[in-house]
Amino acid sequence: EDGDSSEDESGPLGGEIAVVYAVGAIESGEGDATTIGSVTTAEALRTARLASDVKAVVLRVNSPGGSALASDVIWREVSLAKKEKPVVVSMGDVAASGGYYIACNANKVFANASTITGSIGNNYLF
Repeated sequence: EDGDSSEDESGPLGGEIAVVYAVGAIESGEGDATTIGSVTTAEALRTARLASDVKAVVLRVNSPGGSALASDVIWREVSLAKKEKPVVVSMGDVAASGGYYIACNANKVFANASTITGSIGNNYLF
């Protein structure tokens, strides 16, 4: 016997902290290696929220923003996740516009001194 109990209640992700990467421009749909897809990212956050073995979620944001609707879909999943477990954002080089928006709803937000962040939309005509 390897000492691992068959009574172990591990969830499907196999760890205590889930890391979700949000890298690139934010777009509706699936996204790819260079874009943040609202469907894929929301699904990853939902999976982490529902996994019994995940005690906290880290959302790593490196994004200049993009679609307002896609950003709102992700923001909602961050909101739902933080009701269940702590959500911490780690900002990379940039978290601006929609990237800032998906980050601002977390329990804690960490940024580097050199992170470019802020600016949620300013498209008003005067």
